[in-house]
Amino acid sequence: MRNYGCRRGCIHYWLQIGYLIGKLQLLGVGKPSSGLVIGTLLTLTLNTDADAQNGQTHVERVAAAALSLPSGIITQMRVTWEAGSTEQLNITEAYIGHRAASGDAFDFSVTPVPLLFGGVANVTIAAGTTKASDWASFAYNKISDLLIAYYMGGGTGADMVRYTTGLGANYDHFNRAANDAATVDKSGYGTSAGVSTIKKIESDGF
Repeated sequence: MRNYGCRRGCIHYWLQIGYLIGKLQLLGVGKPSSGLVIGTLLTLTLNTDADAQNGQTHVERVAAAALSLPSGIITQMRVTWEAGSTEQLNITEAYIGHRAASGDAFDFSVTPVPLLFGGVANVTIAAGTTKASDWASFAYNKISDLLIAYYMGGGTGADMVRYTTGLGANYDHFNRAANDAATVDKSGYGTSAGVSTIKKIESDGF
């Protein structure tokens, strides 16, 4: 006499496993913990290499008007960087936050939120490739300018920035030869017009 109970039980078990795997695939990899639908706020076109910026803190200001904002509340964001075509990009630490209502265009309003990579502050991005940060808990108000500050400490022969175009007055790029990314009230920054290493900014709330 054959034992069909095990066979039927096993089939039911594997069907359940397949269902769970399918659900996980539908959820997707890299979704924010809020469970809300994600979308792209901004994609920058990075063109030819400009010059190496190792040992520099860069602050990128993006006006709210330049962002494709969602209808919902933003609670989490992430940023994708792209290295130059010939040199790796080394980010020692990176932060995101609102621009201060007064003061310099590169000043944070309050202590900024760290952007991590696999749970750690630093990352090395191979030449010609991209890397997204982890999702960061950041309640962007959709009104203030958005600031992203990061320090590149790769040393000689690294940290190439790229030329970019298209955002005009809605975008600024500032730099200073110091590890100053986390500072709220910054000073001593110059302007590097039309360059960036940031490829994309995403959020939940869509």
